[in-house]
Amino acid sequence: MHFANFVKIRLSPTSLLLLTIFGQTLIMGFAWGFTGGLLFTGVLALPDHIVHLIVEYPTVLTLIVTLISTALSIITSMFFTFAVKEALRHHLSGPITLFRLRTAIALSRPTWVLRWRSLKLSVLTLVVYSVITFLNTSWSTLLLPTLVQWPVATFGTELDLGSVAFVNQLNTDLNGYQANTVQAPAFQTINVLTLLSGIAAVDVQGGVQMSSMFSFNGVSYNQSTGGVLPAIEEYSGSSNPPGPNVGLAFSGGQVPVNTSFAWGHLGRDAGTQGIAKNYTVTQQGVTANVTCQPIDRSQNLFTVDPVATQGPNGNSFITWETVANCSGNLNSLTYFTAGNAGGLMDNATGGFLPVIVCPDPQNSTTFNPYKFDVFMSGLYKYNFLPTIVCEVVPYLTTVNVTYNGGIISVDRIGTSSGLTSSPNLALSQYIATVMNYQAGSNQALIKNTIGDFLTAYGTSNVSVMYSELADYWRGITEFSSTQLRSGYSASGVPSNMARSTNGMMYITTYGWRSQAHTYILLLVVITIIWGTTILAAGYSLIKEKFNTSDPSFDFSDPVHLIIAASGGRLESQLREGDRNRADNSEDITVRFEDVPDKTGRRISKRLVTVVPESLPQTVPQTAAP
Repeated sequence: MHFANFVKIRLSPTSLLLLTIFGQTLIMGFAWGFTGGLLFTGVLALPDHIVHLIVEYPTVLTLIVTLISTALSIITSMFFTFAVKEALRHHLSGPITLFRLRTAIALSRPTWVLRWRSLKLSVLTLVVYSVITFLNTSWSTLLLPTLVQWPVATFGTELDLGSVAFVNQLNTDLNGYQANTVQAPAFQTINVLTLLSGIAAVDVQGGVQMSSMFSFNGVSYNQSTGGVLPAIEEYSGSSNPPGPNVGLAFSGGQVPVNTSFAWGHLGRDAGTQGIAKNYTVTQQGVTANVTCQPIDRSQNLFTVDPVATQGPNGNSFITWETVANCSGNLNSLTYFTAGNAGGLMDNATGGFLPVIVCPDPQNSTTFNPYKFDVFMSGLYKYNFLPTIVCEVVPYLTTVNVTYNGGIISVDRIGTSSGLTSSPNLALSQYIATVMNYQAGSNQALIKNTIGDFLTAYGTSNVSVMYSELADYWRGITEFSSTQLRSGYSASGVPSNMARSTNGMMYITTYGWRSQAHTYILLLVVITIIWGTTILAAGYSLIKEKFNTSDPSFDFSDPVHLIIAASGGRLESQLREGDRNRADNSEDITVRFEDVPDKTGRRISKRLVTVVPESLPQTVPQTAAP
């Protein structure tokens, strides 16, 4: 069907060609503009309300994109075929073989022809057919939004536990005359959490790989806190104001988050939620290298002295005075248990597991800021645990923190950076104080929580038991650091105590992601079609300028072609040819001639054969008489 008839507009060929150039350029500009914007931004995300509709009605998305792609493909193909047909119409004004006419018809459809004797023209029709056929796929691939992960940079600040200002402040608070009074309520509140933080951090329990969750202040951590504080608002936990209980007195409450997002030139998309979000932030963490081994009595001593007091009903109360001597530094702790009339505990049902931190964390003169020891010894039903010493070396480190699915996971990526340049390490002292308090609270009258844990998971293998205890004390180190960081961040972090954080937010949503190689291929197809259309239309415009033609005859229309062939008696001429060599008939040269009426006005066209001009005959010369 002719383009002018299709659009139902009676325009001159020149106007239609200009319309074709404009329309095809507009479509090509849209394709390049869309792809260029995508390559520039990296990701184009759909608004949340559209994403929610896609999730609810996924098939509708495919339908809409298919309809749009089909419409663009039809329009682009229509412009292309019209321009090519017009160019060929002017080109067919001279002599042409039947196969070339067949090729011209194939190019204007488009379809393909195959003839081994004319391989170049056959390949040309195949290429054009392939490009046009691939056009709809190109538009669908270009326009169909898919699930994308949109990265957005994050930046902010957090409390720097290694800053001089913080170390000085913590040192002042810990050594103040009311330090114990301030810490006691917080320690009592988080006592159970401290225990759970150590147990959750145990990676292998009884030889089995474990994956535990630990929660503090409304925040869920994968196994351990890593010494970090949530840097993402939606993971910050409790929204209850902490009131005056900040610093050392903190036991829970809202902790502000100072993190922003670098939306950049996509500021209009700020606040996009998508389908899901996760974050990765590089932060400062605190952990410890913990090594547990049997006591070396040439350097350390650990003594346990019981004193029994008779009680009612044949029972007794036993007071245990435990003393640890670590390289000349002392610390002691008093325990109370229940026993029988003889002042002994039942080996089957009673157990005593004294634990002491050495040097004494309350004595800043003797306390070692870089490492300290935890002495442990199992008695009665815990006698499977010999007297051991766990060396704890706390340190600051850099960690990658992943926020996903409401859970915070900490992955250590840096080595020890030193806690501070000051030898009076307040942070290490605080960690040891928490451990020392936890050591006393774990022991009940006839049992010990850690002893029961080891009984259940670690008695059969000494190395596994040592590993479990190392994880336990490391978990407490990290939790106590998080608790301390929370307390000193609850009322805001001064600039001289802050450090920067950075990371990425990944939004899972529907949209388009830059895929350079794929989109370049698609643009090549669209650009080839545009370029061919412009060249063909330009050629026709030039021809129309010098030789105006009547576009009413369509050489690709079978009816028009049959009438023209019949008018030129082409059928009878072909019948007279060699029927045994039908393929050669495509080599016959033909041309279209105008058929005028009596007034000389063209009324139709006819297709006639072109007879090759005969060679001039040589007249023989006679000899002169």
